[in-house]
Amino acid sequence: MRIGIVGSENSHTIHIAKSLNTEKDVPGFEVTHVWGETPELAQKAAQEGQIPNIVQDPPEMIGHIDAVLVDHRHGKHHLPAARPFVEAGVPVFVDKPFCTDLAEGIEFVRFARAKGVPITSYSVLSLQQSAVKFAQEMKKLGRLRALVTAGPVEIDSQYGGVFFYAIHQVDLICTLLDAVPLQEGRRSSGSAAEVSTARHGDDGAATITFEKGPLAVVNCLKDWWAAGFIATACGDEGANHSALPFDEKMYLAGIKRFCEMFTTGKEPASPKAYLRPVAILEAMQKSFDTGRPVPVAAVPEL
Repeated sequence: MRIGIVGSENSHTIHIAKSLNTEKDVPGFEVTHVWGETPELAQKAAQEGQIPNIVQDPPEMIGHIDAVLVDHRHGKHHLPAARPFVEAGVPVFVDKPFCTDLAEGIEFVRFARAKGVPITSYSVLSLQQSAVKFAQEMKKLGRLRALVTAGPVEIDSQYGGVFFYAIHQVDLICTLLDAVPLQEGRRSSGSAAEVSTARHGDDGAATITFEKGPLAVVNCLKDWWAAGFIATACGDEGANHSALPFDEKMYLAGIKRFCEMFTTGKEPASPKAYLRPVAILEAMQKSFDTGRPVPVAAVPEL
């Protein structure tokens, strides 16, 4: 299966191309086309990832690929770049975040549904073995009371503020909450109700309340790369704290997931899985900008 990649600012493009083209981690899949934000970035990705074709305009790939990845550093560029491919019936994986505007994201999902084209988006943090193990351990804690995560986030990033890197922690929190049912048998997260934030120099913390779930706190620590990501869960029957190291091949679980969708046409998760984090991040950024609590917009069933 031939895959195109739109965007080469991120290191993800080279890593994915190496995995499929050089290391042959998923037989039958090859990155054949790439577009870069600059000629230099495109050439670097093509050379290091052994991608045979560089295009001057992303839609030039249409007719020559079977699926596409959209991978910009700023999430506001994702859906405009994905639209012509969905229009042409090409399945799309959108790198995180799906978008930076919830209303735009909802409209785009409806557009893809109308076209009958599978799309998906996710952070690979939630797919790492450390995160999967953490989710399993959480089930032993009884009713969940609190979730705390920490990781590198630049609140004022030029690539969309908290959207650029807090997406990893917010996606993880939503994934973890969905993994733990309430005692009544309902899913524990429900809808996020409100986000309040506090800043301390370049760092900050965001507190998220959920209608049917626990309190969640996202610690946004600028340039906190050495420690990676950590998570703590507190329940009625105990607590679990863990670092969340990446797998040796950190992108492979995510690559296999979108390759399966490209093969089967079946989306790996409902749109709510990637739109809920967008809604939370939208409220989080507004709260950091204003210093006030901000309600989280509702995400409809799509």
